[in-house]
Amino acid sequence: MYAALDERGTLIYAQEAVESQKYFCCHCDQQVKLILTESRKYFRHANKSNNSINERLIHQKGKQLILDELANYDFKKVESEYYLADIQQRPDIFINRELVIEYQCARIDESVLEERVAGYRKLGLESIWILGGAYLEVGVRREHLKFISYSENYGYFLLLLDSLNQRLTLFHHIKFIGPFNKIFYQREIFSKDNLPNLFTLQVSEYPINPMMMQNHLLKKLRQKNDPQSQWVKMNFYQQNGQTVEAYLEDYAFVPQAPIYQTPAWQQVCGIEINLLKQPLLRHDQIKKPPQL
Repeated sequence: MYAALDERGTLIYAQEAVESQKYFCCHCDQQVKLILTESRKYFRHANKSNNSINERLIHQKGKQLILDELANYDFKKVESEYYLADIQQRPDIFINRELVIEYQCARIDESVLEERVAGYRKLGLESIWILGGAYLEVGVRREHLKFISYSENYGYFLLLLDSLNQRLTLFHHIKFIGPFNKIFYQREIFSKDNLPNLFTLQVSEYPINPMMMQNHLLKKLRQKNDPQSQWVKMNFYQQNGQTVEAYLEDYAFVPQAPIYQTPAWQQVCGIEINLLKQPLLRHDQIKKPPQL
């Protein structure tokens, strides 16, 4: 759960919550716990069944918001939960029997996402995935990257819908910058009253300069002592008679497409490049990424 009410009834995002305060569910008014992990903060019911009910309510509200918005457009047919018997899948929203919209609130791993996207493509259907619920954040995180899409206008992009506050966020021109694949993005926020702008919006891409290998980045690189990093450093030294840190001291890292599992510093050292699993990207886009 990404938001809850404080004791004064104010909606508070988990990222802004304080451990010492009490928070309550927006739907059932029961007290919830603030959970902190290394990667994120979120609220959770003590009772898992209550949490499941809350997720369903968030999903239903978000799906209805999307349906209400689509009613403003001249689509021949917009259907909800239409059953596709050939692939045994039931998309959240089906437009003109050609386009699928999924509002994904519960966590899903890459293999399940890949299977569902492949099922739609088997029928010649494209799918748009809008994230909410457990995936709702104020920025782009690693866990979002498997949902990356690409368009000529938005570059690599993501859509997040906050159904409680009726607000949709477009993260566009997402890139990796620097030696450790830091996520860079541009952001546009739409309230319920101006959601139509999403379909006609023309966005400008910010120019991003190469990132120089500064001292704090070199220090971070020296501290990389996991087995893979140690192997890369040792292998590079044996082949070049020079440490990776010395080689990269004045290196300039240009922005990259956000599709690489291999850190940029290891790519520069000649390591075989591995890609992230991103089912929504077409094969030709992954094989030959669009230029940034």
